[in-house]
Amino acid sequence: MSDEKKFMTDKNVDDVTLNELIKNYLNNTSELKGLEDVSAMYDAIDRTLFLADITDEIAESAAHLIRMWNIVDKDLPPCDRKPIKIFIDSCGGSVTAGFIIIDAISLSDTPVFTINMGTAYSMGLCILAAGHRRYAYPSATFLFHEGSTDIGQIDAGKFKNYSKFYEMLLERLKNFLLANTNMTEEMYKEKYRDDWWFFAKEALEYGFIDEILRTEFI
Repeated sequence: MSDEKKFMTDKNVDDVTLNELIKNYLNNTSELKGLEDVSAMYDAIDRTLFLADITDEIAESAAHLIRMWNIVDKDLPPCDRKPIKIFIDSCGGSVTAGFIIIDAISLSDTPVFTINMGTAYSMGLCILAAGHRRYAYPSATFLFHEGSTDIGQIDAGKFKNYSKFYEMLLERLKNFLLANTNMTEEMYKEKYRDDWWFFAKEALEYGFIDEILRTEFI
């Protein structure tokens, strides 16, 4: 029997903490542990995610981890839970994938903090705005725009159907931003057709973040 399996049989599954599982893996696995493996394990212990391009695969992984940490915390009141931290350096990506992460944050009883460490563009900006607490590094940059789509070759009838769906998706995105920032409907209409670039000071003013960090976020 492997050390990992023996460890699981020696303890009730409900009594095994996430930290114990990870530390047991690091101590007993016979596989070569490179720096990336160790770093990933440390991030899991520290409840830290790093978000770059937003794809379906990335979104599903992020949602899975947020759900997992909520399961670990199920017996703790939200005020006593260690926050999940999502560090964002993203040029954006899929709108539908982004909503997977936004919904996972919204449904999380464990606090989720979002931090723009470099760039929060397009859908990356929307995910930043979804955090229970939102932060930015002093030199972080931001981009708001309507977004774009590339659906390739498609017949006219299907294109009309998709166009209607995409309009509803953008309306959903607009309602989310109006509810989670200081943007007004008039401001949204003024900005969304063009690229609106701004810095942390403006992000704070318009309610995309709650605080500009002056020391490293730990």
